[in-house]
Amino acid sequence: MREWWRDARGEPSPIPWAGTRRALHAMVLVAAITFATLSLLRWHTFHNETFDLAFYARMSWGAVHGDGWNPIVGAHELGLHLAWILRPLGLIGMLFGQAPTLLVAQSFALAAAALPIARIGARHLGAPGAIVAALAWLLHPNLAHVASEEFHPGSIAVLPLAWAAESLDRRSGPGIVLATLGVLLCREDLGLVTTLVGVGACVLALRSPRSIERTRLARAGVIVAVISLAYVLVFVLVLHPRFAPPEGSLELHFGRFGRSTTEVAQYVITHPAELIAHLSVRHRVLYLALITAPCALLPLVRPGFLLIAAPVLAINLLSDFPGTTDLDSHYLTPAMPFVLAAAIHGAAALPDRALLRVAPLAASALFAHLIAGGTPLSLVFSREPFVADESTDAARRIVARIGPSASVQAPDALLPHLAERRDLRRAPPPETRADFVVLDASHRVRFAHEEDLLRTSEEPQTRAWIARDDHALVEAGGDYLLLERGRDPREGIGARAIVDHDDDRRAGRRLTGCLRLRDARLERRGSGLVLTLDLLALGACPSDLALRIGEGKRPRRVDLIANGWLSPAHFRAGDVIRSEHPLGPAEVRPGRLRVGTLRSSGARPEHLDPHSIVIDAAIP
Repeated sequence: MREWWRDARGEPSPIPWAGTRRALHAMVLVAAITFATLSLLRWHTFHNETFDLAFYARMSWGAVHGDGWNPIVGAHELGLHLAWILRPLGLIGMLFGQAPTLLVAQSFALAAAALPIARIGARHLGAPGAIVAALAWLLHPNLAHVASEEFHPGSIAVLPLAWAAESLDRRSGPGIVLATLGVLLCREDLGLVTTLVGVGACVLALRSPRSIERTRLARAGVIVAVISLAYVLVFVLVLHPRFAPPEGSLELHFGRFGRSTTEVAQYVITHPAELIAHLSVRHRVLYLALITAPCALLPLVRPGFLLIAAPVLAINLLSDFPGTTDLDSHYLTPAMPFVLAAAIHGAAALPDRALLRVAPLAASALFAHLIAGGTPLSLVFSREPFVADESTDAARRIVARIGPSASVQAPDALLPHLAERRDLRRAPPPETRADFVVLDASHRVRFAHEEDLLRTSEEPQTRAWIARDDHALVEAGGDYLLLERGRDPREGIGARAIVDHDDDRRAGRRLTGCLRLRDARLERRGSGLVLTLDLLALGACPSDLALRIGEGKRPRRVDLIANGWLSPAHFRAGDVIRSEHPLGPAEVRPGRLRVGTLRSSGARPEHLDPHSIVIDAAIP
């Protein structure tokens, strides 16, 4: 047993120099801290762009609490992914938070995979090869982007996958078995890769001149291949059909070919012309060149290890989901250990001089990271996703306003911060009768002061929610609006706009049948001017009512009344609504400033309404 364990661990190390090993460990530690810092900053500033981190954070939280149902997609975990690694991570997450725990674990797994890659490099390229191989791994553009954006158990699996590649490279049967176990604990679909690892072990066994090694390698290869394939088939043929969500990743990626794995396989086999046309698209034709370019195309020189990654690469090429074949896609990451292993073997095939062998790999890795990497060392690195902004502060207030056990629907960027609860859903539609609903109102910033705002695809839904009688807007800021179920809408923050009551229905001047202009004044605030309108409501107005402000009969600037926080449908007779509108210097000229009303069609609310009226307000 001791000998088996020594074989599995790969002792003695192929990197004989202690100084080289210390340098490698330092590189891994720096990379892990860099990856973790970037990923935590993105999470902390609410800049995650998909729901993947929340999806797995909810799974790890549910695993600890005995809840296998994932409310985000409406399915049991047995029909999603068999990610058993989330259970121990979930326990750690109870101490440090689920999302931060997952991000840090992923960062260290991705960085630590440099160690088995370095061992392959040392074995074929000497001590310099160990350093260059580790650098080529850590600097590959895919890694930092994946580490800093979201979380995926397939990225955790990269560490045992790298050990599987290293074990195969040194022909270690025990190492292959142990690495395969680690891979299958992360994701079931990667069993396709470990199946080929087992096949590769059997092929190497046939070539081995030593009978003991041949027996061990063949036995390990058969065990790994059979168990891996059986594991995949149980999930694909039994668990997934029974527990899958109504629409999941399979439909998103391969929906054009079928709604199940067997349907997709049957369609692809029976429609070769369509498959050829699908694969002939430019970005798919260049896919192999794209992913191997950061390794100086060396994996194509000796592609043996690249063949083991064939299931991952084939699935990516077959997928219709946008971004799957991008260099920074997490769908590529599980293939990366075998891409690097193939690159090292390709470098070993170059002329027998140490510098000539490692120079192309080192130079291409540095250049690729410089032009496409995901760390501050890259020319294309952007600080914005890692720095707090106005929406960050608003998101923090909103998350703090939502109770720890309340059910909630929220945009993807907020979900990781709300994942540790029973009922968590993505933002509507559809509605799930959650206690709180967070709406993404970023379109109001993008289309501010434009008439098109009223007719965007998002605004009608936002308007409808704010106009509801059973929800109150309780927090707003940046890109987000928070509504609470069961509250009177006139008790929400929009009610702050109601500053007075006036029963004189003839006060001011008519804007439309339900609204009159009671007063208008310009106020200087800081270096700018603010137009303050006091509007007298004669009753409820259409929910899509808005204001025209500016010069001319039909001013081009269009603003929502009172920031759009109180629906005109909730106006009551006698309400004095205060609406404030910051103006630029070019928008203010004495005697030319006008205000009017319009609806989402762009027309006046009523045929006899004025297009606009002159505002008699002096410039202070």
